[in-house]
Amino acid sequence: MLKNNIIIKSKPIEGSLIALSKVSKKFGTQKVFSGVDMVVNKSDRIAIIGPNGTGKSILVKIIIGLFKSDGGDVQRNKALSIGYLPQETHWNSLDNSILEEMMSADKLIYNLIVKKREYENSMADANGKNLEEKIIEYGEVVSDYEANNGYEYEELAEEVLEKFNFLESEWSRKIESLSGGEKTRLALAKIALQKPNLLVLDEPTNHLDLETINWLENFLADWDGAIIAVSHDKRFLDLVCDKTFELQSGGLEKYYCNYSGYLEERQEREQRKKEEYKRQEKYLGKQNEFIERFRYKATKAKAVQSRIKMLDKLEKVQEPKENRKKVKIKFNISKRLPQKVLEFKDLFIGGKEFPLAVFEGDWTVEKGSKIGIIGPNGAGKSTFLKTLVGKNDSIEGKIKFSSEIKIGYYAQAHEELDPKKNILEEVESKVREGQEKIRTVLGALLFSGEDVFKSISDLSGGERARVAIAELILSGSNMLLLDEPTNHLDLESKGAMIEVLKSFSGPIMIVSHDRSVLSEVCNVIWEIKNNEVKEYLGNYDDYEEKNSCVL
Repeated sequence: MLKNNIIIKSKPIEGSLIALSKVSKKFGTQKVFSGVDMVVNKSDRIAIIGPNGTGKSILVKIIIGLFKSDGGDVQRNKALSIGYLPQETHWNSLDNSILEEMMSADKLIYNLIVKKREYENSMADANGKNLEEKIIEYGEVVSDYEANNGYEYEELAEEVLEKFNFLESEWSRKIESLSGGEKTRLALAKIALQKPNLLVLDEPTNHLDLETINWLENFLADWDGAIIAVSHDKRFLDLVCDKTFELQSGGLEKYYCNYSGYLEERQEREQRKKEEYKRQEKYLGKQNEFIERFRYKATKAKAVQSRIKMLDKLEKVQEPKENRKKVKIKFNISKRLPQKVLEFKDLFIGGKEFPLAVFEGDWTVEKGSKIGIIGPNGAGKSTFLKTLVGKNDSIEGKIKFSSEIKIGYYAQAHEELDPKKNILEEVESKVREGQEKIRTVLGALLFSGEDVFKSISDLSGGERARVAIAELILSGSNMLLLDEPTNHLDLESKGAMIEVLKSFSGPIMIVSHDRSVLSEVCNVIWEIKNNEVKEYLGNYDDYEEKNSCVL
């Protein structure tokens, strides 16, 4: 279990950290966004949201200085220190140990460490005068290391590692051996060592198991500096951020509340805009009617001209437009189902020498079951689904599906998609529906017109996820086995997917680290941990309540 006792202070700073004014960005002739105004203060906790493709990560990189804007102004406080956690963390070397990588947070000290190591290795093979020269040179490097407080820095690095749940016995482990959650913790430890006054997090919960997400949220709750976060995790945003800035092509729409509050307030704002537009249209209609009626009447000429001038000066309310394409998905159950759809007994999964999980005794999945499968990364969740669909062999135990079942399997890495095909060819190769229906479903999933001819190899993660979902919809499956189905989906597409799964009348077995999915869709939780499997009746909220002392 990960401990949450981390208290690391950010560097003190006065005044605003960052100010953006009328910032714009384009690639070639394509505008990404424009008119972005934003001020970040030292205690702000800001979520930047918006559909995939609106440029959230690009804006983040402009904020921290990795990208330049094409217009507008970016001002940064001279005392600003930024800790940036990108979607894919970059390491100095995957061959580094945990401690070595930690020390690399300070480039000067890290370079001195590398030099020390080189001399230590070369002295082992040197002799005579050559050895004496190397000893002298080595002493100079050590003196530089001491002069730059290298040993004190090393002690601080070790202290921070301990606070971030890395035991001293683990410090020699290579970066390449770490799990996704361990890498995130190490990346944050490196950032914390520098004591920044602004944390910028781009999809920080990606690839993390639930325990590590919970640990991360507790760490951020105690952080005393500013935070800017881009995330598709609704609960994470609710717990971490108290301001929500929605990125649109024309700038940021700002909401001074968390994500759940934003959903309510956005609906209210849109309703007010519609009402305001209707009132304006009614008013303009009356004024234009008066103008047209009396335009050529001499006695009313002055009044007509007055109203024309007034309308010219009037600031018009723009007609509200629905700029969010809704993902409309509907599954059609092909067959009526028996009560028991899947049974297995004493099932061992994983490798023969090292089983990942053991399902002891009799296990049954019924037609109304919506089972959330959770557990640490590497516990065997994906392996379990692959075993059920026959992609992996079980070590022991028999699996029996009802003959009435037609399985729809959704792979986490979308390895089922053929990179040599375009979207339309890929879907046509997997389903028996005609092209008209296929294109209708693809259109509902935002692939319209020429989009269907995009190559699978050129698609983003979110686009690949939508293609895989389209294939499930068109397959006529009556039981779904889903491995992280909401990964890469933006918040609104994810919300639509949740609604679909809630309305699906067949059984579902779903591996997910998304707590919104597990709470809103599932009625049973299976936890795979330490080679054992435990069943909890109820959704993820019920599971958390029962295990509050653990999580």
